[in-house]
Amino acid sequence: MLDSFLSDLGLLIYALLIVAVALQVMLKRRPVGVTLTWLLLIFALPLVGIICYQLFGERYLGRLRAKRARLMEAKYKQSVHLFDQSPHVVKQSCSDVAEPLNKLTRRLLGLPILSGNKLHNFEDSLETLKQLTADIQQAESTIYMEFYIVQQGGLVEPLLEALADAAKRKVNVYLLVDSVGSSEFLKSSASAQLAKAGVKLVEALHANPVRMLLQRIDLRLHRKIVAIDQQLAYTGSMNLVDPRFFNQQRGVGQWVDLMLRVEGPAALNLQAVVAYDIEMETGEALIEQLDLLAATEPVGQQRMQIMPSGPGIFGDHIIQLLLSSLYLAKQQIVLTSPYFVPDESLQMALVTAASRGVEVNLILPARNDSFLVRYASHSFYQQLLDAGVNIYKFNGGLLHTKSLLIDQQVALVGTVNLDMRSLWLNFEVTSIIDDQAYAADLNRIMLRYLEQSTLINAIAWRKRPVYRRLLENIVHIVSPLL
Repeated sequence: MLDSFLSDLGLLIYALLIVAVALQVMLKRRPVGVTLTWLLLIFALPLVGIICYQLFGERYLGRLRAKRARLMEAKYKQSVHLFDQSPHVVKQSCSDVAEPLNKLTRRLLGLPILSGNKLHNFEDSLETLKQLTADIQQAESTIYMEFYIVQQGGLVEPLLEALADAAKRKVNVYLLVDSVGSSEFLKSSASAQLAKAGVKLVEALHANPVRMLLQRIDLRLHRKIVAIDQQLAYTGSMNLVDPRFFNQQRGVGQWVDLMLRVEGPAALNLQAVVAYDIEMETGEALIEQLDLLAATEPVGQQRMQIMPSGPGIFGDHIIQLLLSSLYLAKQQIVLTSPYFVPDESLQMALVTAASRGVEVNLILPARNDSFLVRYASHSFYQQLLDAGVNIYKFNGGLLHTKSLLIDQQVALVGTVNLDMRSLWLNFEVTSIIDDQAYAADLNRIMLRYLEQSTLINAIAWRKRPVYRRLLENIVHIVSPLL
């Protein structure tokens, strides 16, 4: 009788736990697909669903980091006010496409669009590493860097040596790296040597079994930024790796990236983002050490605005920026992303654009390093192809560039993948560039990608094997969680 009572009590507690977690899911306002997927997982596989939700379902920043975010909010608003006093602030965009995006970003974050910049695209990662090393060697006062992945090997070695040398000559050097993405580097002798040389190495979003109970382990620092002397910066899709040695065991070829070199007033904005991220981790008030009213001399005429995104101060506004861009397109959309698992709103924006006569070109890697993402991505293709979207499979390696070109006028270049993690969880940064010459150069790069790509035939795609369609649809069910 006692055994029966304990068994019934256990079942009751188990049922109450399932109901409690289900209510926890429904109390959060999320996209409907995400909520339904979590509920399906919790009721179909209760133990797995409950554990996964507690680990990945809530955006726990952690108590200390959340407290810092609240304290830094006032500081952020003050900094934005100073940025707005720059003589390089542009009140009116060059194009009709850029103006709504400018207004959106200013309304959401307060960050202005700045002129006086000189922008250069680096489409060859080796050339990026060489130029970045040379710029580090010329640094005089500050080097702020943050990357998701840092991996030794190849041309990364002389770059790390240049960082150590800069620290030895009293340049203030910070290197912020993600705990998960750069776990091997953080354990290496190279990181110890950098610290010994005076480089301030900071581990972002530290992950261990204890912290899994206090914050999500998949909230990741996915930004890639280098900022030097408040006058020069880099941002884009490239991690601090040499593609000849990075992830070669995956069999997807070398990663193909795009990095943007920024000279001029916009570089200070990017340096301020890194300063905020370092303060979020360490509490060190770096933003006060930047001269936000510095009379930076213009080095060009190109206009640029940035949108940081992620939990905390900057918010998850990137989805609004992407949707606005897609709906503003009148003639052409060219989009590249290594991981394409859009939410319903982005999928519909692409379908709607093609349906109203906009030429929509998606350039995605033919081979991907994630089994789930590959099949989840394929599950979206049929609706896009039926609407007239052109889907190109890039054969020249793993295309890692994250870019959006609208009507060959306005460009978005940054770190955001088209998946739920980048849109809602990761700390990301996107550059909004309102310049005809830059758009033309980005279009040149897109054409080079297309030369190495194969267009998917809509009729042939519909005839793919039944088992593949079944697998895609099964994975599609959990796509809101990828």
